[in-house]
Parts: sequence; C-alpha cells; structure tokens
Amino acid sequence: MFKLNLKIALRNLWNNKAYTAINIFGLAAGLSGFLIILIYINFETGYDKWDPSLKQVYQVGLYQVKNGAENKKPLIEGHFVQMIREHFPEVEMVTQGNWGGKPWLIDYKYNNQTFQPGFVHAGIDSLFFKVYPIKATYGVMEDIFKTPGAVAISLSKAKEIFGTANPINKVITRTGGANFKDQDVIIKAVWDDNKYKSYFGSSIIGAKDFKLYGDEVLDVSYNVLLKLRKDVDIGALSTKINQVYLQQLAKRVANNSDASFNPSVSKAREILKKDAGITTNQVVIESIGDLNLNSYFSPAPKQKSIYILTALATFLIVISCVNFTNLAIVQASHRAKEVGVRKVLGAYRANLTRQFLAETSLQCLVAFFITLVVTELMLPSVNELLGADLTLVTNANLGQLLFQCFGILLVIIVLSGLYPAFFLSGFLPSKVLKGNFASGTGPVFLRKTLMIVQFTIAGALVISFVIMKAQLNYMKESSLGMKPDQVMALQIQSYDNRQLNPAQFASIKQRLLNINGVKEVSRSTDGIISNTSWKMDFDYKGSTTTASANYNDFGYLKLLKAEIVAGRDFSEKLMATDTLESVILNETAARTIGLKQGVGEVLDVKTEGKSHKYTVIGIIKDIKNEGFDKAVKPTVYLTADFKWHWRKVVYLRISSNEIGETIKEVRKTWKEIEPKVEPVYSFADYDFAKLNAGYERMAKVMFSFSFITLLVSLMGLFSLAAYNSKIKVKEIAIRKILGASTTSVLKLLNADMVKLVIIANVLADLCAYIYMQQWFTTFVYRIDIPLFPFLLVNMGTIVLTIITVSVQSIKAVKASPVKALKYE
Repeated sequence: MFKLNLKIALRNLWNNKAYTAINIFGLAAGLSGFLIILIYINFETGYDKWDPSLKQVYQVGLYQVKNGAENKKPLIEGHFVQMIREHFPEVEMVTQGNWGGKPWLIDYKYNNQTFQPGFVHAGIDSLFFKVYPIKATYGVMEDIFKTPGAVAISLSKAKEIFGTANPINKVITRTGGANFKDQDVIIKAVWDDNKYKSYFGSSIIGAKDFKLYGDEVLDVSYNVLLKLRKDVDIGALSTKINQVYLQQLAKRVANNSDASFNPSVSKAREILKKDAGITTNQVVIESIGDLNLNSYFSPAPKQKSIYILTALATFLIVISCVNFTNLAIVQASHRAKEVGVRKVLGAYRANLTRQFLAETSLQCLVAFFITLVVTELMLPSVNELLGADLTLVTNANLGQLLFQCFGILLVIIVLSGLYPAFFLSGFLPSKVLKGNFASGTGPVFLRKTLMIVQFTIAGALVISFVIMKAQLNYMKESSLGMKPDQVMALQIQSYDNRQLNPAQFASIKQRLLNINGVKEVSRSTDGIISNTSWKMDFDYKGSTTTASANYNDFGYLKLLKAEIVAGRDFSEKLMATDTLESVILNETAARTIGLKQGVGEVLDVKTEGKSHKYTVIGIIKDIKNEGFDKAVKPTVYLTADFKWHWRKVVYLRISSNEIGETIKEVRKTWKEIEPKVEPVYSFADYDFAKLNAGYERMAKVMFSFSFITLLVSLMGLFSLAAYNSKIKVKEIAIRKILGASTTSVLKLLNADMVKLVIIANVLADLCAYIYMQQWFTTFVYRIDIPLFPFLLVNMGTIVLTIITVSVQSIKAVKASPVKALKYE
C-alpha cells in the first residue's frame, strides 16, 4: 500500500509541476528563515544551562539612586558577602571575584607573538568552581589554586595559541602594558568553552589574591554568585536580603557600629537619604541562566530580540502552511472527480486521507532538504548580520537541532496537509461526478480567509520595517550636540602620561599638531561614547544634584564643535579662574537643578568632604553620548584638577584629505611616545554608529523576513489567480461573446482579490501601529509614527495584486470563446 501511495503521489505531483514547484519552494523559503532563527535561538538560550545545579545559582548586583543620579552595576562590595555568610543559612555557598567584562581584557603573548583581541581575565576565589562547576578537558581546574601564577585557559584560546598541542604546563606571558612588568603564567587546566557556554565569556581564569586589599577588602566591589539551597523561595529570600543589607548600609553611613544599634527599615531609609542622599538602594538577584537574554545590568538585553525573532519564525511557518493549504484547496477541483471515481470503486476515506498526506509529506521532505542546503549557504551572511557564530553541519547540538526540525516538519505536515486531506477525501461522488464542486461556498470562504491572513502578516512586517528605517534615518541625521566627523580618540595608556598637566603635555600636543592633517588636539578624562566614571554632587538653592563630571583641557568643546547655547567656552586667557572656579553645564544639568538666570549662577560643589564654589560660565547643547534610547544625563564640564582626574584620552580633529596617511603618522608618533604598547584609537562617528548597530541589525532582519513573507504570499496569490481564471473560463467566454472588452474582464477578475487585499491592509495597519507603538517605548528621542509607510505599503500591495492577477488572467481572457464553449 505504501508503494502504491508513493507511486500515485509522485505521478500527481509530476502532473502538476507548476503547483508543486510553488508549494515546495514557498515552503522551503519559510522553513529556511525558520531554521536560521531556530539555530540563533538555541545559541542564545544555551548559556549557563549545562549543569542542573546552575538552577540554584544567582548573580548579585546593585541598583542605587543617589542625589537623583542612577547607578547600576553587577558588582557589590565585600560587606555584602560577609553579611550573607553570617546571616543567611538559606545560601549554601557564596563566591566572589572579578570575571568577564572589558576592564579585565588583558593581552597575552607566546613566543613573542601577542594575541589580540585580548583575553577576558577572571580572578576568582577558592569556592568558585563549587558554585560554577566547570570541568577541565585537560588538567584539573582546582590546580590553579595550588601553584603561584597558575591559570586555566579556554579551549578556543588554547587552540589559537598552541594549535592541537597539549597546553598543560605551557608558559605564556601576561603583558603589563605601559605601566607594569610582563608576568609569566603557567597553564594548569583547559576547559571547553563551547561545551560550557558562559555569559561571562572568560578566556583566562586565575586565583585572586584578596590579601592584597588588607582590611579594605570589605569595601571593594566584586562580582558575586550565590548558590542557594534546594527549595528556597528566591522571592522571599530577595526581600529579606534587601532589608538586612539596607540596615547594614545605614549603620555604616551613620558610622555607628554599636551592636545595639539596629535601625528599622524605615529608619535605615531615612538615614541613607539624609546622610548620603541615597533614595533607592536595591540588591538585584538574577538567575544565572537568564543573564544572557535579560540581565538587568545588560545595556542591550536580548530577550526582546528573541521574542521578535520567534514571532517572525512563527509568521513564516504560518504563512508557508497557509500557502500550502490554499494551493491544496485550489487543486481540489482537479482532484474532485478522481476522488469520486475512487470512492465509487470502493476506496475508503481513510485510504484517501493517507494518500493525500503522503503527497504532503513528500513535498515537505523535499522542501526540508532544500532548506538545509539554503540555510548552510546563508549562515555566513547571517553571522555577519547578527554578529554571531552560528553553524548547522558542525553545530555542537546537531542531534537536538535535527530533532527539533523533524518535530516542526511533522507539525507542518499535520497543519498544512491534514485539512486538505480530509477536505478532498470527503467529496460526495454523487455531487462531484456531476461537476457541482466549484459551486460550494465552504472552500471559497476558507481560501479567502487564508489569503487575508497571509497579506496581513506580510503587510504588517513591511510597514514595521519602513517605520524602523525612518527612525534609524532620524537617528543618523539628528543633531548629536557635537560633530563627530573626523574626530579621532587616542587612548593614553601610561599612568605617567595621564597625570600630565597642560604645561607638561604641551610638547606632546605640539608633536601631534605638527603631523600633516591634524588640525586640533585636546584631552579628556573619558571617551565621548561613555557614561563617565566621575561624579559630582553640587548644591543649588538648597537642592543637591549628582551629575557626571567631565574634566578636560582647553579647546575640548571647540574641537568637538559642541554648540554653546548660553555664555562662553573655557579660555586659556582666563586660565587662573577657569581652572579653579568655572564650570560649563549641559542643558539637562541646567534644567535639572532649575537654574533661573543660567550663566553667572554659583554652585556649591562638594568633593571629598570639602566645599568649593564654582560659577556657571556657559551652557552647551546636550551631547547624546549614550544613544537615542537613553536620556542625556546631567553633565558638568571642568578644566580643573589634573593631579587626580587623569586625562585618559587625546582627541584629534583631522583633515578629510589623506586620512590614511594622517592616521599612519599619528600611530607612528604615538608609538614613540608610548613605546611599550600598541596605539589604541577609534573614531567618534564610528563609535556613535555602534550605538545604533543593534537597531540596524533588527531592521535588516525585519527587511529580510518581510521580503520572504511577501514573496511567499505573492506566490500563493499567483496560484489563486490562475485557479480563479480557470473556474471562470466559461463566464469569461460568454462575456466576450456579448461584447465585453479585455479591460472590463480583467477588472472583474481583479475585483475580488483587491477587496481581500484591502481588508488585509486594514488589519496590517492596525497590527503594525500597535507593534510600532510598543517598539518606540525603548526610545527617549524618536519620531512620530509617519503616515507615509502605511500609504506606501497599502498602495504597493494593491498594485502588486493587480499586476499578479492580470498576468495570470490575461491568457484566459485572450483565449478563444469557441474552445471554452464547444461542449455546451
């Protein structure tokens, strides 16, 4: 029976080659998009899930609001660790150290070859591997605590350095950079970073010597992991930890260590607000398995992207299934008499259902194999787009991935084949052999409904993409508060060079200015694209505000071409006063503190327990240094205090002529100034572009999938139009005999389809508007949702419908009426 069903299925598919090709390639297009998204979702959701005990492990961080300024970081001081060990038996184990993150990016070298980008270095305590149970591929992870200078290295980095050789007991050199001596370390263990996928992304792990901090170890901030005992209620525990920590912090702020002093929670909040300006202090406890997707401390959580991609994948599968079902019903008129004859000859409905499901399965399998080829070919481009390292054939979890794929394939066969199978096998022989099938309203209604669903999804995706593109164009073209073009930021890596005052830096500045193409040079404590680590509390009219403090040299704002909206810039002619008692505010700072007269107002600034008076000499336009999705923070600009507020970055504005040669000379000169390290530099316009990179990627993804969705929908429309013209061939012939023109007949054939597309457009407009309103909630600076994308897409889908239907119908319209009516 199986061979017979297969033979009949192959014969029927071959006899309907056009429909079969549309079905297979439409399904393959949808499946390819779905498979790529599935691989990506598996990749992103696979972090820190490799051991069952990790379900009990949580990361600790701190969110604090002090004098109106927010500060959140995945670090917390040693006092917290001591408190957990003393007061919380619910916590089985706590480990602290420093792991992951840019501050611990260190270069290593072997045989005088330096490997870059640098290694993410983790410094851990002896309990780390009991909480975070990484196992070694070579050696033993715990051996790093037994030998001074011992480290464990990730397998990918080991292969990069040593190839296939066993790296155990090999010695590599940690570079000291411009300020420290190089240090040899010995490799005692290697772990497989592909098997143990970690959010922290460490590539070198070494023991951290906490004795270096002495008594101050409790005041230093660390990364902290908690391993809870089984069946602990994390919600209740989190509340309890926050209350006890708040009370402990209040005791330290009040400088009262008396054992009898135990302030209530409300009293603790009062102390913190009055004595330290802290209005919010929250310990954030997150499951380690959730960090990669939705960490509170991540600047760009991936959870929303995963939701969007999951929705896109679902849409693609739904549309592909809809297309298949539509085409199966379209072909029903061709198969109706076949079903009738087979039923008369004794075939049961179950036999016919299996037959039609066999045809569906065959098409789905062919589409799936095409999908595998297309996906493998597309993955390099997808990796470049998403900044990922996705694989198919060499995927570490290929078995799981194929199991998921076959599961989805089975669902597709059921969704797209079961209804047509039951529908086709249910024809009554007495009706279909009389030719009455085409007059039924059931299949017509279903066919129209499915087409509306297709074009609703396609239209909503295209509209969303166009609006996203409009927002991205706005972000590119809007004023940033400065002009980043041709601004080069060069890192000062030597501590000695960072501490130079303007007079001491003058010779270096002149050497840079002597380079052909360098127009201006200045320095600052921070890069443009960053939230400065320096903070300043200042009082105005009895109100205290915390602002970001940017310390820079003269000419800094002029080099950036920052727009001064009131007052003046710092002046070297007024160095005596400007370096001691003058500040410039950004618009947000002036607005936040409520400056009445603006320029000329005096602020009382408190630093290290001392009060200083500063006069506001200017107000500049806000610089959007954190992108369009974050509000500009209150910022104060100063030219003071070179001894403590080191200038870490040299800024150069260079000419647009012969940029390559200018950069080459700058690198050469800086290598002479800091010979121990390679020059590290970036360009401001590139750094600003990176802020929008995530949104650019999402827009490209949306474009790709909206294009595929629209293509699949049009393929379905093409088939429907062909079917529509075939079942109306006699009506067309009669109308032509009665004098109807070709144009009038085409209008008739287009009318029904255009009505369906208009309904789909209305639904697509509504869906796109709701989604875009939600998408825009992430932006502080945004456009209003424009009307143009809705009009463009609506008119575009109608025009495409008319063209598609007309192309398919023109043959039937021009056919001789005699051929259609010769048997009547």
